[in-house]
Amino acid sequence: MNTPAKFLLLLDDAPRALLFDSRSHLLGEVIEEDGFIVDSLLRSATPCPTPIDGMLQAIVPPPSPQQAMRCYELR
Repeated sequence: MNTPAKFLLLLDDAPRALLFDSRSHLLGEVIEEDGFIVDSLLRSATPCPTPIDGMLQAIVPPPSPQQAMRCYELR
């Protein structure tokens, strides 16, 4: 069963975006150099609060506490 992505998490300025479902489970990540896919996703997204710890524990390697994070809710 396919689960749609609900949240997009951006880490600093890295070309890496993480996708989570509505239960905060990691679905996958997007790594790209030109930003086209992430820009397309952000067109229909709204900023949301920083993710819960459970989301961050799923990230390998985990982000450092100094690393800026931005979270968006996808529609």
